[in-house]
Amino acid sequence: MLKYYKIESGRLAVAPNEEAADVVMMGSLSQEQRSILVKEYEITEHTIASAFDSDELSRIEYDDDFTTIVFKKPKNYSAEDNFQFRVESFGIFIFKDWVLLLTDSDIPVMDERRFSKIDSLNTFVLRVLSFAIAHFNEHLKIINRINDDLEQRLNTSMENKYLLSMFSLNKGLIYYVSALNSNDTLLRKLQLGRSLNWTEAERELLEDIQIENGQSLQQANIYANILTSMMDARASVINNNVNSLMKNLTIVTISISLPTFFASLFGMNVKLPFDMGDGSPLAFWGILVVCILSVFVFMNMWMRKK
Repeated sequence: MLKYYKIESGRLAVAPNEEAADVVMMGSLSQEQRSILVKEYEITEHTIASAFDSDELSRIEYDDDFTTIVFKKPKNYSAEDNFQFRVESFGIFIFKDWVLLLTDSDIPVMDERRFSKIDSLNTFVLRVLSFAIAHFNEHLKIINRINDDLEQRLNTSMENKYLLSMFSLNKGLIYYVSALNSNDTLLRKLQLGRSLNWTEAERELLEDIQIENGQSLQQANIYANILTSMMDARASVINNNVNSLMKNLTIVTISISLPTFFASLFGMNVKLPFDMGDGSPLAFWGILVVCILSVFVFMNMWMRKK
């Protein structure tokens, strides 16, 4: 992926080539592209790898010719992920006259709703950071809805698959909490702006982004704590459902066993009581009544005890 953009009328527009671009977006780098970044722009291999390393913490580094920002955002989620929410890193390299964006997944910089009122490279960088945090907020809403749906299914379920899905959600939330904490540390460092000359408007935008990140972090912590604290209770719900099923199966088994017992008893090769011998019209109906009465008496006793 290699795309060129330029700032035009407060938003990004597609640029024809690298010379006319203010923003260059690259992903899935080839060996040739890596060599160009290392030799021409003096970006180290380690820094390039950090931009694509999902385990890398958010950080900022100041070099002579550019500033490096490694930030965290959620991986794009699809139904095939089976409730696995993950995070990924992306790199922003701020040069004097242009910005290099290294990312595994496409960032919709042409979206006018998210990337509007861009009048400088610094503003663009802040819009990218704001997009990443908004992405976390969207995923947190999805996780909350999934959790509510799984909770309703668990109330009547006797399988572990819904509980395992909750474990996956909880694991994803832990990743999100860690990523948002790391982002919060970076945003505090950005406010110092040692080599980035923020304007007053950009500083206000940066403060808004930090507040939004803090709110996302608080929300992720709340969801994670709720999931963790309720996990044992939801496991008990499954056990109670299984116990209820076993109790009902036991009642059905006893109800069937009583008629079977009386039918077997009268089926022995012995003389039947009450003159119900061979050829007696009362034999079949008498045994049937005894079987039905046994079930009725048992169910009546069980209902009274319940």
